[in-house]
Amino acid sequence: MNLSRECIEKNASRIPNRPAVIDGTSGVTYTYAELNAKVNCMANALHSLGIRKGDRVALYLRNVPEFIVAFLACSKIGAISVPFNIMLKKMEIEYILNHSGAKILFGMAGETNENVLPIWENLPSLEKIVSVQGIAGGGSNPNVLTFGDLISQNRSEFTAVDLDESDGLCLLYTSGTTVKPKGALSTHASWLSQAALNASHVVPMTEEDRVLTGAPYFHVYVVFTVLPTLYAGAAVVTLQRFFPKETLELITKYRGTHFMGTPTMWAYLIEEYLKNKELYDLSSFWFGQCAGSLLPSELAKQIEKTFGIGLVECYGSTETSSTVTHTRFNHFLSGTPGWPAPGWQIKIVDDGGTELPHGEIGELWCKGPGVIKEYWNDPEMTGAKINDGWWKSGDLGYVKGGNHADSLLYIVDRKDDMLVCGGYNIYPSEVESYLTKHPKVLQAVVIGIPDKVKGEIPKAFLVLAPGQTATEEEVMQWAKNNMAAYKAPRKVEFTTIDELPKTATGKILKRELKRIEIEKSK
Repeated sequence: MNLSRECIEKNASRIPNRPAVIDGTSGVTYTYAELNAKVNCMANALHSLGIRKGDRVALYLRNVPEFIVAFLACSKIGAISVPFNIMLKKMEIEYILNHSGAKILFGMAGETNENVLPIWENLPSLEKIVSVQGIAGGGSNPNVLTFGDLISQNRSEFTAVDLDESDGLCLLYTSGTTVKPKGALSTHASWLSQAALNASHVVPMTEEDRVLTGAPYFHVYVVFTVLPTLYAGAAVVTLQRFFPKETLELITKYRGTHFMGTPTMWAYLIEEYLKNKELYDLSSFWFGQCAGSLLPSELAKQIEKTFGIGLVECYGSTETSSTVTHTRFNHFLSGTPGWPAPGWQIKIVDDGGTELPHGEIGELWCKGPGVIKEYWNDPEMTGAKINDGWWKSGDLGYVKGGNHADSLLYIVDRKDDMLVCGGYNIYPSEVESYLTKHPKVLQAVVIGIPDKVKGEIPKAFLVLAPGQTATEEEVMQWAKNNMAAYKAPRKVEFTTIDELPKTATGKILKRELKRIEIEKSK
């Protein structure tokens, strides 16, 4: 078994002249044969540098073709990729590189020059840096190699090594809140099973399609975007960083068929498209996917109406290697991320781990082929979060339907996001879903803020639809008229999508909003 064999070698033989990757920045197109040759060159290069099965190789890269080449080359030789956020700085990078024990780092030249070279003496395991799109350090350090040189100096023949299905493939570091990020280790079997599932069951896709995503490749979203596309023989159009204008321009220029992103990205796309329809030709665009956070029902309707596409919503995570549940293409259901995917089970449990009856709210547990092998060097966390194959998500939800395979999942909120107002439990995502039904509201974010009397009260941050105006009193009164009084926001602040703090995937950072509000209250 080897993921690279399935996602690149087979199509290099089957459809060698079909486009595999289109560089959205330069316009350069790599066929499957050309992409496989580059991957082989890099596999040979890594081998010559002493990288072997199980060694860790860090990827500090944007969404560029070099990321795909480096990742697949690591897979071919059995090394473990360690992709991490291009936005991270020195202290964060030092922790990840030392915790993972990475021997080589592929890095964008500019960011590597700024954030890695100054701390190299603090990175005992790091032996070499492969600089991408430039020369970090200006070429003065013999241990800094260039991506282009390694490709040109090595042979283009290499057959993926045969691996056990439990061999490590990728080590992703999940976002930390009160503790350091955790390294989630996936295997060749877990990511390959999910790539095949997404390509053949969740996303309708053929060799004719061209796929874009706004999500970064260093995120588990890569298992929903890049890998299924290559598995199916379609083409990836790279978008280095999500901007709505550039995304719509690339769909127009390269006849893009699919876009996959978070709710925030979709809100941005709607805003840009409605302002400048005449600039874009989206006649080729027919499929959309959304995941990463809850998709408000009204936003889903706007996506379908604005772009005239079929939409799929998914639930998944780093620890499940992407998709656990999904809705069906052209059979979209608002308010739910759908049914369990083939091979997956879900259940809702109480604090003691006892399964709850349908309709009751509890913690979501997931079991299936994509569950990670372990948390890197953390057996205690592994034992606490994974029990008999069940991963404990930390998400609150409930199910409706028949047996496990026929149960619709409804996510209520993160356990950590629930607020208690005067003894009442309030789930922010529920309040957000109501607020987005207001005809003037495009996006809503609700958090709990400190209150001397009630402990916490809900505050809403609202992004208005283009061209709309509203007052705080107007929205609060509307909320009181349309939901229970204890759920209605006591405060409203109007903002923009740009001003809301976000992760690299576009997920709203509620904990940062809460931190800011707590600071204000001191």
